[in-house]
Amino acid sequence: MWVELCTTSMVPDDDVVEVVREGHVYCAYRIANRHYVTDGLCTHADARLADGFVLDDIIECPMHNGRFHIPTGKVDAAPACEPLRTYVVRVDGGRLMIELPG
Repeated sequence: MWVELCTTSMVPDDDVVEVVREGHVYCAYRIANRHYVTDGLCTHADARLADGFVLDDIIECPMHNGRFHIPTGKVDAAPACEPLRTYVVRVDGGRLMIELPG
């Protein structure tokens, strides 16, 4: 099921923006002109990743500096040990869409 997360104009270049949809926290990124979406909370301590730092294609958690690879969600640095959930993304007429189960 495809759902609209936000407009593409809301997502800054080479950075992150937090989007809350139906109570779920997401992070939307535009890295090298490609869009990505991950869950918005760190898997280590539930910190809001949008308050962290984007370094190339890595998001660094603001709480304990754990890092995740944005395109895959894989852990890039401890103390995070669980990968970050990523979503399939498409752009449709200026809208950033993500695929949700169901």
